[in-house]
Amino acid sequence: MKKIIITLFAILPLIFLSCDNYNEDEFLTKLEGETSEQTEITKTQTKQTVLLEDYTGWQCTNCTAAAALIKTLSEKYGDQLLAMAVHAGPFAKPSANNNNLDLRTDYGTKWNKDFGIPSYPSGLINRVGSSSSRAFQKDDWDKEIQRQLSSLTHYVNINLGAKTDNTNKRFIISVKADFVANVDFTTSISVVILEDSIVGVQKNGLSEYGVTPQIDNYVFNHVLRTNGRIDLPFSSSSTSSGITISKNYFIDMSSSWNKSHCKALVFITNDKTKEIIQSNEIDL
Repeated sequence: MKKIIITLFAILPLIFLSCDNYNEDEFLTKLEGETSEQTEITKTQTKQTVLLEDYTGWQCTNCTAAAALIKTLSEKYGDQLLAMAVHAGPFAKPSANNNNLDLRTDYGTKWNKDFGIPSYPSGLINRVGSSSSRAFQKDDWDKEIQRQLSSLTHYVNINLGAKTDNTNKRFIISVKADFVANVDFTTSISVVILEDSIVGVQKNGLSEYGVTPQIDNYVFNHVLRTNGRIDLPFSSSSTSSGITISKNYFIDMSSSWNKSHCKALVFITNDKTKEIIQSNEIDL
């Protein structure tokens, strides 16, 4: 199947010569997670964003300070900064001491290994950097976010729509990606669910919460959840400014999620460098 997709990508530049807008459903066999069902685009984008991935775990005493910093940075940068809490590594392993609340995901665990997260908390910021060093310590997050917002090439805007399907068991996420600069690399897209306001146990090292070494009713936000669509092929090796790609994805709901606290995060990745070139999110 992968070889077929690559072959089809190779002919897409020819299609671009005569068409400024297209729906890839017309040219590609649907991949797992894609659907023809769609919904109205209600969240548009005009600016470059930065995605901060906070690698964390309930047993990490310094992670409360990192979460507090993310709140401060979000207030500073507004909708140009998106955050995703990836619970992974040894500090995220559940036990009876946290009522066996497991916030890990298979792909979060894979990213934790692939990007060589050295300690907790650590942050990936648009996944920039070399293969051996992409993680930033929290004291460097603000400086790196500023650097990227002032220097990154703004390639694409990700416009989004979202709804539940007729069965009320799936989220439908519609993506309309408007390319605003020429791209000379293939890209992939990931669509994941984040959930806010999950209450659980968290080890504590932040004086804001007093001297208690453990918070029994800690509120976890922007937590990466299961059932995401990860690294699906998106655009060809040559995509011109002015091209629009429209796609639709579904994500099966979990009975453990509170739908009113969920949002969909969508990010597009440079296949060669593995860096994220743009991201956006929408409430569900």
